Amino acid sequence: MNIQTKIKRLPRYTSYPTALEFKELSADKYISWLASLNSNEPVSLYIHIPHCSKLCWFCGCFMKVANKYDIVAKYVDALIQEIGLVAQHCSTQEVSHVHFGGGSPTILTPEDFEKIMNAIRANFAINDDAEIAVEIDPRTLSEEKVKAYARSGVNRVSIGIQDFDTKIQKAINRIQSEEIIRDSIDWLNNHGIKRINFDLIYGLPHQTLSSIKDTISQAARYKPDRISLFGYAHVPWVKKHMQMISTEDLPNAKSRLVMFKLASAILLSEGYKAIGLDHFALPNDELSNAKNKGTLKRNFQGYTTDNATSLIGLGISSIGSFIEGFAKNTSSFSNYYSKISAGELPIEHGLEVSATDLMRREIISDLMCFSKFNPRSVAMRYGLSENFSREQPALTKLIAEGILKKNKDTYSLTKKGSHYRRAVATIFDEYFPQDIDIVDRCILESAG
Repeated sequence: MNIQTKIKRLPRYTSYPTALEFKELSADKYISWLASLNSNEPVSLYIHIPHCSKLCWFCGCFMKVANKYDIVAKYVDALIQEIGLVAQHCSTQEVSHVHFGGGSPTILTPEDFEKIMNAIRANFAINDDAEIAVEIDPRTLSEEKVKAYARSGVNRVSIGIQDFDTKIQKAINRIQSEEIIRDSIDWLNNHGIKRINFDLIYGLPHQTLSSIKDTISQAARYKPDRISLFGYAHVPWVKKHMQMISTEDLPNAKSRLVMFKLASAILLSEGYKAIGLDHFALPNDELSNAKNKGTLKRNFQGYTTDNATSLIGLGISSIGSFIEGFAKNTSSFSNYYSKISAGELPIEHGLEVSATDLMRREIISDLMCFSKFNPRSVAMRYGLSENFSREQPALTKLIAEGILKKNKDTYSLTKKGSHYRRAVATIFDEYFPQDIDIVDRCILESAG
């Protein structure tokens, strides 16, 4: 059986159920979820900035190139209106986390970034110890922008580096010198923003074991607090611009796995701790502490220390997460602008979740965050009498394959199994096609 004919990719489980299961969701339903937020608990905000100045050919995000800043300015005005509309329906205004993603938030002028932050503060109460994070494209960063971030309370950034090798940068249409990286770090440090993450990618065109070793070693020398090492997902049937990358230039599945193992070994030797699927953090970083304490979480931005039970998505295509389910804004610019101008929330899709969904979400989250899970214990917490008979044959097979081990009712990933946690998670995914053999799913994960 060619498993590629069955499914193109394994979920990354930044949510469960995944966004593939979202259906039409009414604005009234979304408003009811906002109104039912616990007024004694903080929420998190995700702000999506969809525009970039250039198109990176590896990009899998929802984005649109802005050839003129007028396009961005129009979006900022609509976003600020949406912030006000959402706040009107919230039963709580306390905020513990704010995350700017994209696209490229660094396309914003200093003035527009501060306008957005001022709008957030005018409508919500940001906690004194809140994390305010921005995803950085160093090619569009400037010291004036960093000053605006500092004035606005930004205290963490993620710098999109991807790879230091010039040949690889050219192949993905993202050329940025190391001097640009150094300047960015200097500006951030000089203005008090010292919590810095690096985002790197393996599986890119022309990458080799030698080049990945150089890039990881180079990144580690800067000693960022965290390093995310994502696997490139080549999906040209979804993202047409990926057709600019020749499949012949991509490393094969075996090479990708060896690259990740090599990169992991280098980072561990440099003092980083492995966090879940693809994150690494220094021992004194909050992510490491959260993993040790058992409070680590996973959301649409990856691994996080954010303990808020609700995330409000703001901006086109953004997704919010609530106790009751998920709510996703429209991905149509025309729809987004027309809804906002009419004073309506631009919600379009989402999913109301069941107790069974929540139970399975927790099992998958335990696996993704802590490499172990106890299905029966989680089911009992939700008052469900699930015996997991459907999952048992796959679990038994993974134990025989040396991917899982079992101690009483707790399953744990082995060292070998640590590379297949997404495949293992699919066992508990009621929406995933279970007719695909579990070992084949592991093979699919090793291919990216």
